Amino acid sequence: MKRLLLVAVFLASVSVATYCQTCTGSNALMAHIYQPDRLTEAKGCITVTGKVIWKKPQADGDIHYRLKLDPGQGAGVINAKNRSGQHGALVFEPVCVSKIKKKKNGQPNRPALAACRGFRQNITIPNKNDRVEVTGIHVLDGDHGWLEIHPVIRINVLPPQ
Repeated sequence: MKRLLLVAVFLASVSVATYCQTCTGSNALMAHIYQPDRLTEAKGCITVTGKVIWKKPQADGDIHYRLKLDPGQGAGVINAKNRSGQHGALVFEPVCVSKIKKKKNGQPNRPALAACRGFRQNITIPNKNDRVEVTGIHVLDGDHGWLEIHPVIRINVLPPQ
């Protein structure tokens, strides 16, 4: 009987941990997002899992990822722009984690330099084909029209399925 009770308590705590994600620290990270006014909160704090299918450092110091979501997670998390322009993937972007590149005209990217000045996000940086769990703020990128997680609060690399 005690063993059954312990198992029930354990399962309940695992269930709570899975659905009660936290985005503590997201407000502080917003200060380090290049052009934050283009982002509009959609679903708020979410956690998703899937496989990294693309990874590219951006000129603003972020890394742009495409995440092929695990089955059953796409409803309301991606939109038509994700399906057409991002190959059906959800975009996620850790901030201030790569080198800030100069503009095409050779001039410094001053807004990006200002956003990342004195800051580098301490976060796991996954590779292409890694299976990951990503937690962060789900937003609509008004410049591109797709949904993404930006800022990312946490990335856990998961074992392959």
